[in-house]
Amino acid sequence: MRIVGQKNLFTGLIAALAVLAGAQAWAGPFTAGNLAIFQADSATANNTTATIIELSPTTLNQVPTNLIPINGTTGTDALRFSGSATSTGYLSHTNDRTLLTFDGHNSTTTAGNANTILPRGVGTLNAAGAFTLQTTYTSVSGSQARSATAIDATNSTWFIGDQSGLFTNGASAANPAGNLRGVKAFGGTVYGLQQSSTASTIVVSAIAAAAGGPITGLPGLTNDNTAVDFYMLSSGVNGSSIDELYIATTAGISKYSLVSGSWVSNSTATVAGGLFGIAAALGQGGVNLYATTGGGATAANNVVKLTDSAGWNQPISLGASSTLYTAPAGTTVKGIDFAPVAVPEPASIALAVFGSLGLTLAARRRVKGK
Repeated sequence: MRIVGQKNLFTGLIAALAVLAGAQAWAGPFTAGNLAIFQADSATANNTTATIIELSPTTLNQVPTNLIPINGTTGTDALRFSGSATSTGYLSHTNDRTLLTFDGHNSTTTAGNANTILPRGVGTLNAAGAFTLQTTYTSVSGSQARSATAIDATNSTWFIGDQSGLFTNGASAANPAGNLRGVKAFGGTVYGLQQSSTASTIVVSAIAAAAGGPITGLPGLTNDNTAVDFYMLSSGVNGSSIDELYIATTAGISKYSLVSGSWVSNSTATVAGGLFGIAAALGQGGVNLYATTGGGATAANNVVKLTDSAGWNQPISLGASSTLYTAPAGTTVKGIDFAPVAVPEPASIALAVFGSLGLTLAARRRVKGK
């Protein structure tokens, strides 16, 4: 334990020095199966830098095993973020899981509200922890940079979610317009979340194209004015089909299952203080849910783990939460996902996260889901 602690301390010092120097440096490669979390370096600033931290999915109250500061001070690939905004800092993946993705303001300007900075960009980290500014676009003043993903074989055509709508490579206007939050790829399809009190704005929709295509609400879902993030996976009950959906809300977690082509509500579990980012994967006791607490800009908030022990199309059943990490004073953790992988994963990405474990769990859940 002493050696691990020294390694974590050394890694943290390296990351801190990189931030102070304004350098785009990476502390080390990711470990497959670990968690990646977006941490705004200031929870109160509307124009700040950020750090991607890496955590074990099982260790309680831990020090990050890896910290990767995102350059926001020098060069043409700089990205800045609003730490105080309650709907920024989402993390996503490309469909093949090789790139961890995020959306920010492509500028070194430290003054003023980042949301007034019109040049935006998609940043990624690969399994080695190396940063690339994949593409840029131009939004409108006052809108927030949200999230991005890609599903093509070369990860070159980008679906970018912004407060003013959907953008793609080099775009200067949203097409279509909308108020997208998390934009994520599961099983070769891009999905987007919209928080809305308007009945016709469905909470999670399929996005047909990177530009100009329809945003179509998933059958069976309604609008939700408390939703903040979502995650989808395959239970194994229906082969490799993506058939479970978890939505993080300002009150807790809502669960849905895909039944005969329509998404059916499996109830909602309350989580004190509410949640922001969410990720999910099959585990030994059911579906492990990893989330960040608070309202998206809560200082010194937590990364927590919960487990839904109920099977596919069964009412959500959460045990007590476990705290994996607490953000340092003055900072806030926002989006969360799994570490990127070195080798592209197959279409059934949810089962591939834990390899052969998924086959055993699928068999167990088939019995339980009957």
